[in-house]
Amino acid sequence: MAVLVRGRPWAAVVADMIEGVVVANRLTPPVADRVRTELWAAIGHEWPADLPRVA
Repeated sequence: MAVLVRGRPWAAVVADMIEGVVVANRLTPPVADRVRTELWAAIGHEWPADLPRVA
């Protein structure tokens, strides 16, 4: 997995990294939602409301 960092907001970079984990592990709801929530919590933030849940 590769994530473009330069010139992007930090939250967008982190969201791509988290989504990469979800996609690489072929997670589907509700497990995918739980993993996203747990990963955002692990870095001390909540899932940004303006970012869609892709997988």
